[in-house]
Amino acid sequence: MWEISQVFCMGILLSLSVIDIHFRRIPVDILVMASIAALVYQGITRQAGLWMGGGGAGVYLPQADLWMAAGGAGVGILFLLVSKVTREGFGYGDSWAILALGIYLGLWGVLDVLAGTFCLLAAASLICLTAKKMSRKHTIPFIPFLAAGYLLSVLTGGR
Repeated sequence: MWEISQVFCMGILLSLSVIDIHFRRIPVDILVMASIAALVYQGITRQAGLWMGGGGAGVYLPQADLWMAAGGAGVGILFLLVSKVTREGFGYGDSWAILALGIYLGLWGVLDVLAGTFCLLAAASLICLTAKKMSRKHTIPFIPFLAAGYLLSVLTGGR
């Protein structure tokens, strides 16, 4: 069963997909609001800490979920750096969407989504290239594949 936060996230990704396909630009205000919503979600729903170990011996790791969210944000920041280095060969809007998704899903969740995203993107690119529907210079909107990767992750048991 889908959680409300998953439906909300999928709705944002689908809206951004339509915008990305039609305009090839992603509005910054939507991305900023999505990032703020992800931060609020993390602040409201996540545990304050994590006890690692059994019995009386163990280690308390405070803010474990916040560290996972920070790791997910780190993935987004890495993609923002890729956007800067490639002079938007990989767009800033795409990177910012990964940043917001990383805050929402955490490190392992966003890596799971990105693995599915890049597999789907590679398959679609290979099909289009072999069918001579596009050349190597052609650009493909990324956000629809990010939405499909997120959907794939949710359907296979991810958050």
